[in-house]
Amino acid sequence: MNIFKYGGLMKTQFLLFPFLFIFALISQAQELQRHSIFDPGSKQSGTYISQKRSGSKISMPLKRNLFSSSSYELKWDTMICYHDSSPSIISQRVSRTYNLLGEPLTQLTEQRQSSSSWENYTRETFTYDSTGNWLTYLSETWQNNMWVNLMKQEFIYNANGDQTDWKRIMWESNSWSNFWHYSWHFDSNGLNDSCFYQTGQGSLWVNSTLWVLNYGSNGYLISNITNTWINNGWGVTSRDTYTNDSNGNDLTSQVQDWVNSSWINDSFETKIYDSAGNCISDMGQLWQNNEWVNNELYTLTYDSTGNQTIRIDQHWTNGSWLNNGRNLYVYDTSNNMLSQTSQSWNNSSWQNQYIEQYTYDLWGNSLTGEGLVWYLSAWHPYDGSLYVFADHQRDNDLTFQLIYRYSASIDSVILSVGPSKSQLQVTLFPNPSHTIVYVYSALASTDPNGSITMYDLRGQIVLSKPFIKEKTGIDISDLKPGVYCVKVTTNQISRVLKFVKD
Repeated sequence: MNIFKYGGLMKTQFLLFPFLFIFALISQAQELQRHSIFDPGSKQSGTYISQKRSGSKISMPLKRNLFSSSSYELKWDTMICYHDSSPSIISQRVSRTYNLLGEPLTQLTEQRQSSSSWENYTRETFTYDSTGNWLTYLSETWQNNMWVNLMKQEFIYNANGDQTDWKRIMWESNSWSNFWHYSWHFDSNGLNDSCFYQTGQGSLWVNSTLWVLNYGSNGYLISNITNTWINNGWGVTSRDTYTNDSNGNDLTSQVQDWVNSSWINDSFETKIYDSAGNCISDMGQLWQNNEWVNNELYTLTYDSTGNQTIRIDQHWTNGSWLNNGRNLYVYDTSNNMLSQTSQSWNNSSWQNQYIEQYTYDLWGNSLTGEGLVWYLSAWHPYDGSLYVFADHQRDNDLTFQLIYRYSASIDSVILSVGPSKSQLQVTLFPNPSHTIVYVYSALASTDPNGSITMYDLRGQIVLSKPFIKEKTGIDISDLKPGVYCVKVTTNQISRVLKFVKD
């Protein structure tokens, strides 16, 4: 199989897991942006805002496809999934076609047993408007040698490109049946001030939940009130309130329930950040017997480039914090995550439970992923969850479920025309970007002390890293959308470039 990616054109085929795009694309969560509308996706599979102990995350489908059409980087060509029960036998594969913007138009999933030939399993079809917004989605299953409808989705946007409507309907008893319906409203400043959710009953839509959001003068979210449809009317059921620091980081979030015409405390979350803006502590408390009682504590550490290296989960037991679980992360010099090890606290020591291991190509795309479980003092293959990485970062739209291993191979690659290699030129691309940006200069390798520093419009440093390779990737997924200045310095050049995080 080949990848042709030149001037925005990308044709590719690759092998994945069944229904991967149906569920992973819609259900993966991203953190809430307090200053703006809610980001797409939800771990709650797109059916509601979580009201308890996790802040308010609203469900919206992703507007864009798995791959970034503005990226200069090559992606996977072929992926093959294996099962623990027979790791030498390929179980399933997926093939895609793309439009000129790199957005998927069709996706065919096939499966096979043992050495039999590939057989149809599912088929998915996508349509977009002229700006790349996702308009429709149709999934079908292969039954009795024919394609049978499974699910359909429709999306609507306003003139600003904000998504205002999302419907999902299911094929039941040879006809379409309503499943869910979201509707969003935006104020004159472009802030999402309400979300309306309905459930389906046959051909009807039934009111379910209404969220009303309020913002401070700085545009940060300060409250989210949940209303539930009861006895043909809206009734207030809960309220989330937030505080933020000057950088927009959420410091506290409090959940309260409306009971007998008054607010009753439910849960409280407190976060602490280091000077680089990394969250190093996240503590949850519950309201019990008219006082806040500690419940859970997450402690996080990072390396010098901002990669999370340790996450410890502790529970409050008998008046003290007791260890419960720990995740350890290992990275290579290009900030690719090589492994993630999960451990549990047993008999006063950390015991291995599960490990994910990954390998990468030169562009930060994961070539292999493997899951192992610890027992009998050794690691053994295990059908678990595996991530996929692109451009040195995790792809939030794609997670393999219930597999032991996947592998990717590239037969031939034609890259697009990259940045100019003028000796004195510094190039920043893609710009704008949402998750990662690259700085390129042929002079970088001549200075072992070269640096990249990013500032916000107030002149505050938001991140920095060494610039000792011709091309250096910067993970900007945690930055708030807006305009930033990037200062690039070597022993021969000093440039300041403007960058837009979208």
